[in-house]
This record gives sequence, C-alpha cells and structure tokens, in this order.
Amino acid sequence: MANTAPMLMHSTYFSLGLNNTPDVGEAYMAEALQYLSNSPGLISFWIGRRADDMVRPENDLKYDIAMHQIFANEDAFNLYNKNDTSHEQFVTDVNRWTPSTTRRVLDTYISNLIIGGNSSTAQHIGADGNMPQSLFHSIYFSLVDKSAANVAKLTDICAKCLAPHPGIQLYCSGGLTAKKAYDDYLKSKLHDEFFPATKGMIDHTYIFDSYLKYESKIYSLTR
Repeated sequence: MANTAPMLMHSTYFSLGLNNTPDVGEAYMAEALQYLSNSPGLISFWIGRRADDMVRPENDLKYDIAMHQIFANEDAFNLYNKNDTSHEQFVTDVNRWTPSTTRRVLDTYISNLIIGGNSSTAQHIGADGNMPQSLFHSIYFSLVDKSAANVAKLTDICAKCLAPHPGIQLYCSGGLTAKKAYDDYLKSKLHDEFFPATKGMIDHTYIFDSYLKYESKIYSLTR
C-alpha cells in the first residue's frame, strides 16, 4: 500500500553570534551540505545566508543562515533527526568551532508542492561550487482559527495567489529564483488579492529571506 503520509519541510535558522564572519559562514554551509543533504528519504536540501537587502518590518534579521529540507514523510525526518550519524557529526563539528550558535526550527507538513512549474530555467550549483543568486522566501503564518479546515483553506488560497508567478522554481513555503522576480511578485495584482482573501484569518506573520549558497537536486517525489 502506498504511503500517504504528508511530506515534511524542516526549516532551521542559525544565528552564528560572535562567530558570524564570511569565512565561518561559508564553512558552516559547506559542513551542512556535506553532512545534512544525503539522509534517506530527503527529497531536497537548500541553504543560504540571510538576504541583507530584504529589510521590510516583517523580516527577521536575527538569524544569519537558513536551511530548508524536504523529507518524504515524518519517518524519514525522524531517521535523520535521531539516528543519522552524519547529522550527529555535523552537530559535533559546528558546536566545536561555533559554540555560540543558536537555532530556530520550524516544521511544516506540505499541502502543495510545485517544482519548476513557473521557471524557464532551473538553477543548480555551478563548476565553481556556487549557484546563480537565488532567493528562498520563507513565510510562516500564525492563524487566528487554527483548525485543520482553516489551515487547508489558507494553504489553498496561498497556492492560488502566491504560487503562479514567473521566477518561482520551487513552491511549498516559497522559492524564488531572483530578487527581481520576488519584487515583481510583491507588486503583482494576484499577490494583492491574497490579503483580502485571508482577511481575519492570520494573527501574525514570520518571514525570513535568504540568498542560496547550495541547492541539492530533487531526488525523488516517490513516497
């Protein structure tokens, strides 16, 4: 019987504290790519530094690096989180040379997943180890009515109003291929329709934007 458990998106935000230098940040992301991007059941992996030019009042400027991982289901995440020796090695290594690091973690069950549907060209890591500048736009809504039905209603509105925009390479919580595409998205008529459609539903909003350093390929959507 096919596994119908929902995919899980695991988002971790790292504040490097006093160790937040360019070299340490690069090393931190490389360490994450090495140890955290190959766990069984991991569908995709994204990591990057905070987008310093994204300074709207809603944006969280406290954290320095954002990492997003999509797992086939909660069992795959639990394997990664509890029993994966690579995950344990990452924690051991970075705690040794960035002991002041703090973290914020947000986990989301994915209701809608769109990959590459609005992007003319997919962007991947180049020969120099970098990828063309891409922006991962993460939004977390705290709802007034937290019922399952209302959550489903909001995610359907999000998929209708926020997903079908040029430049989106991956949509689940967001994934824009360039800041210009993001700026056009913010000014679009369809984006504007999102707010009256969700009036009274959202209590407050958390936003973190990061320019991506590494992106893994989408391995498989077979669950």
